Amino acid sequence: MQLIIMRHGEASWSATSDRARVLTDVGRNEVLSTVTAMADIPVTRIISSPYDRARETAGIAANQFGCDVETLDALVPEGNPRDIVERLPDSGVVLLASHMPVVSYLTGLLCDGVPSSGPSFQTAMAVLLEAELMVAGLATIKHCYTP
Repeated sequence: MQLIIMRHGEASWSATSDRARVLTDVGRNEVLSTVTAMADIPVTRIISSPYDRARETAGIAANQFGCDVETLDALVPEGNPRDIVERLPDSGVVLLASHMPVVSYLTGLLCDGVPSSGPSFQTAMAVLLEAELMVAGLATIKHCYTP
């Protein structure tokens, strides 16, 4: 299985709540740059945080890969990476659109077995992980994509 963990693009601070923040023009261009670099990956599912900026990021990816976007409440910034792992599909190439710090914690958990060991993600950064089973400590980072 392959899993792409992606942070949303640059978001505006002008919103009624953190949940309602949307991508800036720069953020949309960042996301487009990253997903264009991943164009050869056969993404089969896209799962997003319910926050607007992540859903917008997922929508840009969905246009690139021809997938629908599903929402997973656990992908919020303060989400528990173990809860996310339990909800991952068993197969396919899945792209998750989410936030710091959960993207870092999830990467650390899957690759090193420890949530605190993940990399810091700049906006619109994505990592491609590979594992026979996406469980704690068994994944390997195959590639890192930045805008």
